[in-house]
Order: sequence, then C-alpha cells, then structure tokens
Amino acid sequence: MAHMITWLLLLLVWVAAGWAAWPRTELLNICMNAKHHKEKPGPEDKLHEQCSPWRKKACCSVNTSLEAHKDISYLYRFNWDHCGKMEPSCKRHFIQDTCLYECSPNLGPWIQEVNQSWRKERILNVPLCKEDCETWWNDCRTSYTCKTNWHKGWNWSSGYNQCPVDAVCHRFDFYFPTPADLCNEIWSHSYKEEKDMPWKLTPRVLFLAWMASMCSARARTDLLNVCMDAKHHKVKPGPEDKLHDQCIPWKKNACCTASVSQELHKDISLLYNFNLDHCGKMEPTCKRHFIQDNCLYECSPNLGPWIQEVNQSWRKERFLNVPLCKEDCESWWEDCRTSYTCKTNWQKGWNWTSGSNRCPAGATCSTFESYFPTPTALCEGVWSHSYKVSNYSRGSGRCIQMWFDTAQGNPNEEVARFCALDMNAGAMPQGIGPCLLSLALMLSLAP
Repeated sequence: MAHMITWLLLLLVWVAAGWAAWPRTELLNICMNAKHHKEKPGPEDKLHEQCSPWRKKACCSVNTSLEAHKDISYLYRFNWDHCGKMEPSCKRHFIQDTCLYECSPNLGPWIQEVNQSWRKERILNVPLCKEDCETWWNDCRTSYTCKTNWHKGWNWSSGYNQCPVDAVCHRFDFYFPTPADLCNEIWSHSYKEEKDMPWKLTPRVLFLAWMASMCSARARTDLLNVCMDAKHHKVKPGPEDKLHDQCIPWKKNACCTASVSQELHKDISLLYNFNLDHCGKMEPTCKRHFIQDNCLYECSPNLGPWIQEVNQSWRKERFLNVPLCKEDCESWWEDCRTSYTCKTNWQKGWNWTSGSNRCPAGATCSTFESYFPTPTALCEGVWSHSYKVSNYSRGSGRCIQMWFDTAQGNPNEEVARFCALDMNAGAMPQGIGPCLLSLALMLSLAP
C-alpha cells in the first residue's frame, strides 16, 4: 500500500511539473510552432551542409536546409549583405544559427509563446556556449551592418530587408562591442551567452531545476507592492508626500524618495549622470516622457510581475517586458520623433569618459524616427526590452500606464494583480511539490 501511495504521489508531482512549468506537455524532442518547422522531428538524410548535424532527427525539411544557405532565401527574404558583401566566415555562423533555429528538436526548455503572424512560438535565452559566441563575434567583427536588433525595424519596401532611412553602416564591432552584445541582442534575446555551463540538460538536471523553481519560482515571495533591488530604490514602498512634479502620482505609495524624484527632473542628475541632451537640446515634450519613464522605474511598487534578477554592479534586479499601454507608447514616439539621438539601445555602449554619456565614436546624430521607425521600436528597444507594447488601452486594467491622474487612483495596481494571478494560474501552491516528494520518499522507506 505504501509503495502504491509513493508512485501516486510521484505521479502527481510529475504531472504538476509539466502543468506549471510550461503550457506544452513536453520539453524534449519537439519542434516549434513556427513558419517552416515540421510538426514533429524525424530523420532527414539529405539535409544540406551546415544543417547536416540534425539529419538523424530534424525539425526542418531538406528544402528548408537548402534555402538556409542562400543569400536571400524564400524562407524570410532576409539579406545578409545589407551593408555590402558579408565575409564568408561570418555568414557561415548565421547559416549555422539558422540551421539550429529551423532544425533542432532540443530547444524545448526555451520555447515561448508569441503572437506573431508568421509564428506562434519562438526561443528565448537559449544558453549559447561561450566559445560559439566568441567565434561568431570574432569572425563577424570586420563585416558591416546598420542595426543592433535584426528582428525588427528594417525597410521591407523592396521585398527584402534593407537598412532603415538614415541608418549608417558600420563594422559589427561598432554595433556589437562585445561577443555578448552580438549573441544576446541580434535576435531579441533568442540566445544568452553562457559564461560557464559544465553540465548538460539531462532529465535529472531538468527535474532538479523544476524542484528549485517550485521552492521559489522567483527569489522574491511577493509580486505585489514591492520595490526592486536597485541603486536608488527603497527597501519597501511607502508614502512620500513631497514627490516632485511628474513623480507625484506615486506619492501615496512609492519606492522612491523625494530627493530621488527631484533628481529625475534634472538634465543631468546625480542618479546616473545620464544626459538626455546628448545630440543637442531634446524637445521639452519629448523629455517629459523620459522623466515619466524614470518616475515609473524609480517609484512604482506595481512592477513585481516583471522583475528579473540581473548581475550588474549597480543593481540586482530590473524589469523586463512590462506591458506598456499602446497610447502611452504612441504619444512617447510622436512627441520624440523630431528630437535627436545616436543610438537605439540606451542601456549600454555609451562613451562615459567625460563622466556623463556621450555618443560613441562614429555614431551619427539623427532624428528619433530614423533610429526608431515605429513606436514599438522606441518603447521596446530604448531600454533593452524593459517594456513590451501592449495591444490594450489605458483604463483596460491589462496594461501599465506610464503616468496617471491620482484623483482616479493608481490603475497599475489592478494590472499587477491580474498579471500576478495569470502567472500563477495552474501552478501548484508554493511548497506543495517538495512536500509531496518528501512524503513520497519517506513512504518508500516504510516497511
């Protein structure tokens, strides 16, 4: 009887793991639900050249593997030579990257659902071996490109990708100063360069990883009414009656102090020494949005569902993919499109030799709309995907408002509650998994 209970409890734990960890029922030996992928992996004896390692079990067909080797294939009409002829040694890495994406059945743990016309799933943060990333960068550093994020923002008027208006062709090592910049950024964080990964994803390791996630899906125990562990944030939110100007909406419950809120309104504050006027005087209507953005970042206690741990000297946490209301993004872009900048990603790559941020050598000051052709390009790109533009509108209770009227209350509280519940939907209550497993193991020792 004890053994029967043991197996039942273990079965419950296993089922719960599959249910809570990911909507799919399997993580191993699967194909993405995307444009050219097969439904199930299987043998493909005639896969072409760089795709041949997957011939015993592939998610791609022979035709897909052939097309992956063309300069402009029918797969996506993507032109590697958008800034002149790409070096063959560099192009080889992009072909290998395409083969991995199209053919590999081993990417299940990193597949995420997406709402895109050409695919319903993508890969995110696949741990790429550091040597692969370093050789990719070394072989490409002298080739030329005009963008840091190749997933979006191209000019497709000719039927294939061309550089957007005013984008400047530079060497890869200008747009990607380090191997990590290339591997992490070029496909919107499809890869994450791993510094050290001596283990393999065996079923045992996957099970241990699941156990760790059940003990703490996130290091924090709360998703609501929390402050980030970052440079200027308070430990806990609370009233701050004297918050300044654009930060006032958070005065009843804030993660920032009054002095922080005052610094946020300065052209170059003591907080980060960041100069918004790095390409001449920014329009006041544009600067207002960046101040509101800073107030949201520093003051809001409603960003818990999107807080992620990071390993940075100045902060231990950041937020990622906060669903920004579409009107907030559109008005931000409209009010900034005629101001000037020299970069698409403002979180890194600046020249700090003067003590404040300046444009890197060779960077050209152009209007915002030349670097950010669409509202989405601005809101999602400028701070490394801190925001993700929502399809929902202000007041819907499903998207975060960058600023709001305090007389109507804080609408972001409802959004945080909804998203926290949505994240926990279907998951086992914290601690039950390990308890069940411990009980099963104890019962297995019973006579």
